[in-house]
Amino acid sequence: MKIPAVPPIGHVVAYEYLWASQADKREDGVKTYPVALVMAKEVEGPSTLTYALGISHKPPSKDERALQVPVKLQKWLGLDDQPCWIYTGQMNVFAWPGPDLRPAGYLSRRKDAEGSCVIAPLPTDWFETVKEHVLESHRLKKLNIQKRTA
Repeated sequence: MKIPAVPPIGHVVAYEYLWASQADKREDGVKTYPVALVMAKEVEGPSTLTYALGISHKPPSKDERALQVPVKLQKWLGLDDQPCWIYTGQMNVFAWPGPDLRPAGYLSRRKDAEGSCVIAPLPTDWFETVKEHVLESHRLKKLNIQKRTA
């Protein structure tokens, strides 16, 4: 599987995401999810900390912060037809490249995603909306961060 040398911020990748609801019980994710990479930060040593938001079919509860992924975007990403949400009130932080990256073909029907962990980039305007929602979650003190591999 091809993994870019640097995290492709603004892209969706296949990743074994650890949800906040599971973090007390386990250290690894249960299954592979599409995740949006929203930020990267250089740290000492050979790795880059990468911040990822999970995308799930599970509708958010009234206390969770999420944006519904537009159907047109879901289709463009090659995801299935079920409604899905990008959760902006929780994120995973991991050292890129991490052991939890998975082949994009597990999740996407896009031909250009085959053989890589990268599914596709998010449209710039929608990525900006997602980032603003994450910043708002942070300001509201509703951003839950799961630290993964470092």
